[in-house]
Amino acid sequence: MGETEDKIRTPQQERSIRTKEAIIRAAMQLFSDKGFYQTNTKEIAAAAGVSTGSFYSYFVDKRAVFIEVLHMYGDELLARIEDSMSEINFNTIERTDLILHLIDTLLLAHKAFIGYHKDLSIMYHSDEAIKQLMDAQYETGRLKTLTYLQMGQDELKTADTEAASIIVFESVSAIVDFISFSPQRIAVDRLKSELVHMLVQYLYK
Repeated sequence: MGETEDKIRTPQQERSIRTKEAIIRAAMQLFSDKGFYQTNTKEIAAAAGVSTGSFYSYFVDKRAVFIEVLHMYGDELLARIEDSMSEINFNTIERTDLILHLIDTLLLAHKAFIGYHKDLSIMYHSDEAIKQLMDAQYETGRLKTLTYLQMGQDELKTADTEAASIIVFESVSAIVDFISFSPQRIAVDRLKSELVHMLVQYLYK
């Protein structure tokens, strides 16, 4: 660990914790609006209402805060999904409505992070620490999908729910990313409808 890392503060008091969180949230917004490479630490500090020196007492550079943003992004995305799914009665909801509800929840969660997400794919292939963190978050998503499938296992066509969870997770993720971050060549409702139809036909008896 270098001299700079030695000086990084681990907040203990409530005020310091709030300051660090303000920096992370300011960075998240700037990364989303402008992208990682177009944002500098001075802008992050100003948006958080702190001095540049204060920024460097919590983070060694903007990559370090990007990693914290990635942690927060993953935690908040998972929390949104869990909150949304907790509103559902799995015993009575139609399976088409269940899958559509999940897709809409993911689309809403992605909407605020378009600029940020574009840089994620670049950094995934160029930064090993970020790749490992994203891989862990993807695995959490796959396991959560497996849990949801197991809740309705008696209705499934397949006995291999583990493989099915990966197929469902990757299919939904790919289409949600396409809708959220790619130029639209076809109406979103048509894409959602076909995705729901495909998954219902694949999964359920």
